[in-house]
Amino acid sequence: MAERMPGLPATVPDRLVLATAAGLVPVLAPLLPGADPVTDREQLGALLLSGQDQAIRLVSIGFGHVVPASMLTLCRAGAVNIHPAPPDYPGSGSNHLALYEGAKQFGVTAHVMVAEIDAGPILAVRSFDIPPGIGHRSLDELTFPALLSLVRSLAPCLAGHAPWPDPPGLSWRGPARRRAEVLALAQVTPDMGPEEQQRRRRAFFEGPDSILTYWQDGHASPYRPGGRVRGWIDGIINHAIHGWAHDPGYPPVTVRVEVDGRPFRDIEAKAPRADVAAAGHGDGRCGFSLRLDDLPPGAKRIDFLLPGDEWCRIPGGPVKISRDDGLN
Repeated sequence: MAERMPGLPATVPDRLVLATAAGLVPVLAPLLPGADPVTDREQLGALLLSGQDQAIRLVSIGFGHVVPASMLTLCRAGAVNIHPAPPDYPGSGSNHLALYEGAKQFGVTAHVMVAEIDAGPILAVRSFDIPPGIGHRSLDELTFPALLSLVRSLAPCLAGHAPWPDPPGLSWRGPARRRAEVLALAQVTPDMGPEEQQRRRRAFFEGPDSILTYWQDGHASPYRPGGRVRGWIDGIINHAIHGWAHDPGYPPVTVRVEVDGRPFRDIEAKAPRADVAAAGHGDGRCGFSLRLDDLPPGAKRIDFLLPGDEWCRIPGGPVKISRDDGLN
């Protein structure tokens, strides 16, 4: 079956090589039956040299190494990379950049590999909406199923058993971003305005391995989100649910509200709470409230979640709504 996808040779592959991380082999290999997995560049080079009489097609997924042009020329049936980001974000740190720029969608891109990183013709794209308030680790968790879905759908095409789908007609947005550019965005300095600081925090705050760093008087202070955020749900007072959430590293905290197990809205905990300040939690500007009238009709269970490695529930919750509370 002849290839008809621009950028790929017309040669039908008689051998498929999967270049990936060792931990991904058990997940990806079953999706590409018969593919030979390699997990480092030395293995890849040796295999390509030994198979010069074969029409090899390379499939790179989470390989973690740059494949040099000298190796790509040995792939007579072409080479395809599955990039864990949409065409808007070639190169490194795509998840951080998307959150920093406030992107509404993210996804996965299959493209022809060329000497330049993330620059070859785009073969297919799988996209999804970015939920509000999530961090980079949570975005990765949503991206991986999309990647597996795209690999599964393209597997017959990659093996040369089926024609390629019509190309999406998309182009890369500029050259591949370098890691140094991404690391620079993880630095927060006193001269930045609140909006810029918030954008950088959103892009890097999540997880115990966060590289977000605050600078003050020439000294760097790494951000450590795990275990820092504290809060409490006070319950229903004057026809509204009240609570507080404080992060000494970077206020205000964004609190996720769930109604009956589904995301409802995000609210910032920045209302003054003198009692919380007296208890030693900063200046006390960490309160929040949610009027019962703002809840959807029939709401029964209201959860308030804190950001972190995972969205965890604020102690004191959930709040259960009854007819006596006056909610229709």
